[in-house]
Amino acid sequence: MGLSLFFKFIISLLLGSVIGLERETGNTSKKKEIWTLGGVRTFALISFLGSIAGFLFVNNALGLSYIITSFIFIAILVYYFITAFKSHSTGLTTEISALLAYLIGFFLIINIIPISIIIAFSVVLILILSNKHRSKIIASRIDQHEWNSFLSFAIILLVILPFLPNINYTLSDFAFLKNINIPSILQNLEIINPYRLWLIVVLISGINLLRYLLQKYYSQNKGLYISGFFGGILSSTLTNHILAERSKKESNEKQFDLIITNIIAYIASVLHICFFIAILNNILLIKILPGLGLMILVSIGFAIILNHYKKSSSANTLNFKINNKPDILLIPAIKFAFLVTIIKIIAGLAFIYWGIKGFLLASTISSFAGVDAIIINISEMAQKTISINYAILVVLIINIANLLGKWIYSCWKGSKRFSQLNLLLLTLIFVTSFVWYLLII
Repeated sequence: MGLSLFFKFIISLLLGSVIGLERETGNTSKKKEIWTLGGVRTFALISFLGSIAGFLFVNNALGLSYIITSFIFIAILVYYFITAFKSHSTGLTTEISALLAYLIGFFLIINIIPISIIIAFSVVLILILSNKHRSKIIASRIDQHEWNSFLSFAIILLVILPFLPNINYTLSDFAFLKNINIPSILQNLEIINPYRLWLIVVLISGINLLRYLLQKYYSQNKGLYISGFFGGILSSTLTNHILAERSKKESNEKQFDLIITNIIAYIASVLHICFFIAILNNILLIKILPGLGLMILVSIGFAIILNHYKKSSSANTLNFKINNKPDILLIPAIKFAFLVTIIKIIAGLAFIYWGIKGFLLASTISSFAGVDAIIINISEMAQKTISINYAILVVLIINIANLLGKWIYSCWKGSKRFSQLNLLLLTLIFVTSFVWYLLII
């Protein structure tokens, strides 16, 4: 964003004014009644002085720049001590806001940080400041165990993940295996990448945390369809099993509600697939997103048609067990990462010994229990071991195989109507998937 110096000063004034406006309208504390730092004009001037200090800094007038900076910092510090003494309040929000307004003006001029990032940061700052009461309500709802869970997630994301090596280790890299006569064909079999494996732990922990929050704040009291969507985020396969078993107990009029819920759970699972691919392989996501989007649209259309023909509605919910505590500790996430590693090794062995057909067979068989672990492996292998087009084909096949497994289960445990409608969903997705694939290759 190559703006002239004049426009940078204007942006500085505007951003400072907006921050000041928020402080002026949002500050209703006793501190305001006794002494006030100011509002729109004061914050605009603080930001503008920051820009002047930045201009002097880049033009080597360092002494004047330091004087202005020292004056602003000392003035804000004096204000804080005076108001803290008079109001017996130790809050720092307004003071920190003033310092940030000054730094925003300063960095706008010196060009160390892109202007777009500074503006985005300013908008986020204003949003945070303007949601004081809402943030207090949210904070009052968080108990100690939840706070510890959030901190645990922050540690595994920000403290552990950045320091792990992003290196693919093969069998030949493990010293304790060098004395074992390993066939040469297996020596380059990729076993583990510490960074990407821990990234999976982070993703699963984040999903578990999100699921907990959705369950806590929306729960199962919002109706069958929303429960189905949350169930699809957890596991669309498990959701299908619950719905199939329930369909045997419901009347024919209720079958439409159950299959619509199953479709909603499937849509949630497709969004789940998009999430994993987006994190691990954005090129694959760009290529496959139109196809996955088309599947979602077809599923929505099918659900709308079924909703039109149903004669009654159900306000009941699914019997998903809601955890009393957020389960984002390492054990469930590490178990899933271990499962991903095992499937990765099996798929790799199948690829080495039986080629691309063996890899496809191993992936298809694994997909009957769920697709997440296989999607992760395919995302990592695309463009490395297999081509993007073949990766897309495998994703489509395992998606169909998973739907086939759900239909088989519905035939076994569900009602006839539920299994018939499940078969129709399977057929629609099958036709949509491969017509789209044939058009893009």
